[in-house]
Amino acid sequence: MIVRNWMQQNPTLVNGDMLLSEAKRILSEHNLQALPVVDDGRLRGVITRAHCLQAAHFVARTQSADEYSFFANRLKVKDIMVRNPATVGATDTMEECLRRGQELGIAQFPVMDGGQVVGRGGRKAGLDHGGNVRGHGHAL
Repeated sequence: MIVRNWMQQNPTLVNGDMLLSEAKRILSEHNLQALPVVDDGRLRGVITRAHCLQAAHFVARTQSADEYSFFANRLKVKDIMVRNPATVGATDTMEECLRRGQELGIAQFPVMDGGQVVGRGGRKAGLDHGGNVRGHGHAL
């Protein structure tokens, strides 16, 4: 089972200069957990829903108009993204992808092919295509 056959193709990508508030909106509207950050055709990082929620929670706790303004109008994806994220190749096996995900505590990886992000793969992609992956005795 090759990642290319199980991945979610044509992932939504964002760039590092996008406002975090916009990335948070995209994550919510598309019910995504993470977005690859691509600048000049290269994967630069990943922004997760958890990162966005943590930043929003901090702003809400401070109850500061200045903090809210900064969050809404100036805080960019590149300011809080995970740099150099773990990835999998399109020709890697799903078993390898799932094993790496368990080791690293990552549910989904950007899938790379020829230096380009071509999809998202991991536990959710495997489940979207039929449940348990053979050799893994439990649903992930």
